[in-house]
Amino acid sequence: MDLKNFLKDKSLNEWINDKYLDFNNLEELRKLFLENKPFSYLELKDFFNENKIIKILKSLSKEEFHERESDLFKFMQTEDFKLIKNKTLNDFRNFLFSNAFISFMEYLTGFELKNKIDISGSLYQNSDYLLCHDDQLEGRKIAYFLYLSNMEENEGGNLNLFNAEFKVARKIIPKFNTFAFFEVSDKSLHELEEVIVNKQRIAISGWFYDQ
Repeated sequence: MDLKNFLKDKSLNEWINDKYLDFNNLEELRKLFLENKPFSYLELKDFFNENKIIKILKSLSKEEFHERESDLFKFMQTEDFKLIKNKTLNDFRNFLFSNAFISFMEYLTGFELKNKIDISGSLYQNSDYLLCHDDQLEGRKIAYFLYLSNMEENEGGNLNLFNAEFKVARKIIPKFNTFAFFEVSDKSLHELEEVIVNKQRIAISGWFYDQ
């Protein structure tokens, strides 16, 4: 892949903040992903074109969220975007699903990915949570999150990454237009802290697959 030419792809420039399409920055991020602990992850702030993300948030607010509850979790979620008719949300899914963005993610992570994704909206409110788990399911390789609201660390809703000693080694605090992702493996133990304030934690999340 001729990376410098690839980064000129029209769709990447339309959707992604210019600083993440700089060759030198991308090289550093690739190294950082591989070196990060407790397992490979990245947290990219102000990642997308903000005007597009504002439109996505407005569109998502018009969708129906369904309750999801078990011993492991309690939150609300939309249908997968492939089942949604909203054009703005479909355009976003199509971009993440595109050859250009799949190739972009392959370069950052070093993994060979398929043109297959899951994507849905989630809503966590007061007392909602997601307990520790590893996300492993056949074919899942990268778990990703696009945060569409701002939370403070003491409000809950943080993404905690655990080390081998089952201690929180990294805490990712949801901030608007932050795109975070990590490698799914038997080491990728993580949780979403219980939200403890009357505030909505809104995100779009899913998985990229390698088979």
